[in-house]
Amino acid sequence: MTIAAEAASDLYAPIAPGLAASETVLGELMRDVSESVTDLFKTVNLYGGKRLRPALVHLFGGLVGQPTHEHAALGAIVEALHLSSLLHDDVLDGADTRRRLPTLNALHGNEIPILIGDLLYARAFSLTLTLSTQDASRELAEASVAICRGEIEQSFLRFRPDLDDAAYFRVIGDKTAALYGASCSLGAIYAGADPQTVEAVRSFGVSLGMAFQIIDDCLDVVGDEGLVGKSLGTDLETGKMTLPTLRLSRRLAGEDKRRFLVLLQQPLEGSRREALRAAFDLDPIVAECQTEANAHVANCQAILERFEDGPEKRSLVRLCGFVLSRGY
Repeated sequence: MTIAAEAASDLYAPIAPGLAASETVLGELMRDVSESVTDLFKTVNLYGGKRLRPALVHLFGGLVGQPTHEHAALGAIVEALHLSSLLHDDVLDGADTRRRLPTLNALHGNEIPILIGDLLYARAFSLTLTLSTQDASRELAEASVAICRGEIEQSFLRFRPDLDDAAYFRVIGDKTAALYGASCSLGAIYAGADPQTVEAVRSFGVSLGMAFQIIDDCLDVVGDEGLVGKSLGTDLETGKMTLPTLRLSRRLAGEDKRRFLVLLQQPLEGSRREALRAAFDLDPIVAECQTEANAHVANCQAILERFEDGPEKRSLVRLCGFVLSRGY
């Protein structure tokens, strides 16, 4: 079952009014005096899909305290930052499909998605200035720094199968998990949570983001593109070293290692992803990586144990399960 189907029934039911309010604010962020810009924003909004980050804002707002009208803005802000990063990612990866739709760079080249992503980013940060405290501006500025740092670091580590796990985890902690952590912490902060609780839910978000990215990297090599709904194999094509490729590299020796390095680093006709799947048994590697993702989700579940049972907590538990099961 997809998260969209679950959300339509009960997964997001505890926060349905809050998410609807965030959608309204997001729609306002994506209106412009320029008809061309507004049309582009309409396309961009189709790429968001699961709305995981705004959901985390609202779920933790309800779990730790009393949500306020500011949570509607916070949900829109984190989703806008996420959409902005997707536009930039698609350019960096040369991806041509997202949510089963052509990417903006496939439709218009690279300049338009970079510019519309920057515009959306600026709009999101402008909205933080309307909130009652500077916490959102500070948290999201720090997350944005981490995202950029992670992408830069990853670019310098392309085609490096000798990387250790620490370098990989550092990159995904920055480029993916930072915004998850900020979404959770902001939901708690603006609901009046104490600093200890804020740090606990931030840790939940970071762990969930780490698990999400590990599974995403597994999907890049073995996922079903029809189920995932976006271009797969882009990490391999652009030389990004992910946990599955790093773990595979360490298992290989001799002629197998040479074949892997040629496949990874040399020009190749056709799909590197299909060539990798044809040349090597990836199932043990993917299972190993899924174990890593399971450990991060176990940390999420341990953090949730400190909170009383309720609809928000139950939805968060189900979100953990979704992260581990999507796209296969």
